[in-house]
Amino acid sequence: MNASGPSTRVGVTLRVAPLGDIRGNLATALGESLPALLAMFYPPQITKKANVAVTELIQNVIENIVDPDSELLLELRVDGDVLEVQVRNKATPDQYEAVRGRVDALTQAADPKRLLGETLRARRADQLKGGLGLLRLVSESRFRLAVRYEQEHLTVQAAFALRGNI
Repeated sequence: MNASGPSTRVGVTLRVAPLGDIRGNLATALGESLPALLAMFYPPQITKKANVAVTELIQNVIENIVDPDSELLLELRVDGDVLEVQVRNKATPDQYEAVRGRVDALTQAADPKRLLGETLRARRADQLKGGLGLLRLVSESRFRLAVRYEQEHLTVQAAFALRGNI
């Protein structure tokens, strides 16, 4: 690390297929192992953000597998400017629309922390659990989210700007 901040660039690409063969908690395993690699080059505040993003995005895929024979693609990139986690998997158009709707609502929210509080209260009143991961990525961890759908594949990207934030 130099005086102006981390200058090391790290990129990791991981493919897992078929998704139906996954045994154990893949989200936790990747959420812990990839930040451990990053810890060799980056401070804890970056590795913790990587843990949160990787765990959340992988868990979303695992909970919504459309085709057990399909593949998951995880790409993690860190340089002096950005921490970026991208996950791609097979999805239906309806799944894409649901994710896009959530991401659009988060992107357009004037106050994501307030939205988180309101959502927590509403979910508690309805006795609902889960479903807060993307909201927490935006409101608590300050990631920017993007989503796209191409050739039956959903890609969710979480990016955190490092300049001025570490």
